[in-house]
Amino acid sequence: MAIYQYYLAFIPKIGLLKKHEVIPNEIEIGQETEYFEANTDEYWELAQVTFHEIKVGIDKIIEKANWGNDIDSFNWKTYKDEIDNDAWMSINPETQKITELSFRADLRETNLKFLKGMLELAETYKMMLMDRKGNLLSSNFDELKTFIKMSNPFKFIENPEKFIDDLHNGK
Repeated sequence: MAIYQYYLAFIPKIGLLKKHEVIPNEIEIGQETEYFEANTDEYWELAQVTFHEIKVGIDKIIEKANWGNDIDSFNWKTYKDEIDNDAWMSINPETQKITELSFRADLRETNLKFLKGMLELAETYKMMLMDRKGNLLSSNFDELKTFIKMSNPFKFIENPEKFIDDLHNGK
């Protein structure tokens, strides 16, 4: 993941409500390995959302990647040197249900067209968004801006030298 990319995972509201009865402010992310684990599959299982319409919606926002597409996953990628957006969807090929859906928006993109398109998709399909810290967010761009401004990708873009100095100093 590039430092200027902001990660978000889609989570169906209905899955969250079936599990928690209310939409929580955050959910626990995986800590078992050294890698980030979204742990959203349970919510997708509870929601039973088929992939077809959502895939078509993503196809309208970003081109399919020329790698990694199979019977159980789809990948999308922007192929430009100055922009690096991508998305990934995992599905159960037998049931056609989504098991995970996430994307990384390049915060350097003018007007954040990809990010805003994905937020519209989340709104259309009644999805919440989860950041890398497990915070659950609505598809409202103004709400999301607060979290983006606290993120490492934003801090890097705003002042790369200060960001690297802060890392070096343990901040």
